[in-house]
Amino acid sequence: MIDLTQGAASVTVPIQIASPSETALVAVSGLPAGIQVKYASTDTNPSGTLTFTANVSAMTGNFMPTVTVMSAGLTASAGFTLVVKSP
Repeated sequence: MIDLTQGAASVTVPIQIASPSETALVAVSGLPAGIQVKYASTDTNPSGTLTFTANVSAMTGNFMPTVTVMSAGLTASAGFTLVVKSP
């Protein structure tokens, strides 16, 4: 579960990607309006971090986005719970 507060500090979570390739395409679908996400890989493999930010007008509530990773011709997806709260 990832907890965000409108207009507050970003939340960074690790993402582990097992792939023979050092590159990956990472997409997050199902995010509510006002939520931004940035993927950053490490230097040696596609694992890295996802950083989530909620702007001051982000929709509040509980959401179930999906992370999809494409690497080396394979695709994997996983859902998670995102909670957005007002300050």
